[in-house]
Order: sequence, then C-alpha cells, then structure tokens
Amino acid sequence: MSELKAVYALVAPLGQLSGNGQLRETVKERRNRLGDDVAFWYLSPPLVEKFNLSASGMEGVVAEDSTAINWLKLRFGGESLKIEIDLEELREAANGLPPAPTLRDISQ
Repeated sequence: MSELKAVYALVAPLGQLSGNGQLRETVKERRNRLGDDVAFWYLSPPLVEKFNLSASGMEGVVAEDSTAINWLKLRFGGESLKIEIDLEELREAANGLPPAPTLRDISQ
C-alpha cells in the first residue's frame, strides 16, 4: 500500500528551471554524489499535472530537503510548496533528467 510523505516542491513556467541546462547538471551532480535514489526529482509538465502541483505548462522539482528547494528558488525563481505525495509513485514516474538546454546559434 502506498504512503503519502510530506516533501517540498518548486514549480515554474516550462523553461524557467530547465532552459539553460543548469538544473540538469544539478540533478546529475546530486545523483553522482548521493546515489540514484536521492530524494530529488524533476517533473516535466505532464508530471506536474499528474501530481496536481500546478496548471499546464509548468515544470517542477520535488525534494525531501527544503534547503534544496529554497536554493533552487533563489537561483531560478518559481513558487515553492510543501506537499504530500506518494514517493513510490514519484520514484517510478520521475526518474529522468531535466531536458538538455536548447543550443542557440549566436554566430549571427
């Protein structure tokens, strides 16, 4: 039987958190340092909606550690929330990395 756990989330319009690739690097560094089962997940817009964190067009991060969310909020902006979520379902659904940054042609 699944169990709800109180965790912290940060939501922002798509691209605000993941657009420049820094969040992707942050997630990779945390997993390299703390292991793949670290309580730190990126949520794509469909997952933000699935877990009822916000309306469409939003991306998010969920962590057990409030300081991680506070740091991300200072760095990227967005809205932080304290939520209750099924961690087992979250682990199954949100184990991917944030999208890679969009490379722009700045030569012109």
